[in-house]
Amino acid sequence: ELFFDEHIEEIRQRGFQSLIIIFSFILVAFLEIKGIVQILEIPVENVRFFQAAPGEYFLSTLKIAFYTGFIFSIPILLSQFIFFLLPGLTSREKKLIIGLLLSSVLLFLFG
Repeated sequence: ELFFDEHIEEIRQRGFQSLIIIFSFILVAFLEIKGIVQILEIPVENVRFFQAAPGEYFLSTLKIAFYTGFIFSIPILLSQFIFFLLPGLTSREKKLIIGLLLSSVLLFLFG
């Protein structure tokens, strides 16, 4: 049993951790942007990213890094949300949620 202030503090801590995770994944994606761009260019042959306006390639790389970092951080964000909800669930609901969480992470990795 947590008081209202303790719930707010836990939400604040989990939100701050989630933001750090998102930004760290975005930073890693930005540092490895050349490999990510090469992977994105594989399905379309003879097409390369080009710069039609000043700074467009840089903005495109920022967008790619943002979306890549966000997509790869989704499993961790979902687990943060689930771990916040777990104390309020029954044991049967906890088993169901943990099974769904583990299977979704495995499916994400295989995807």
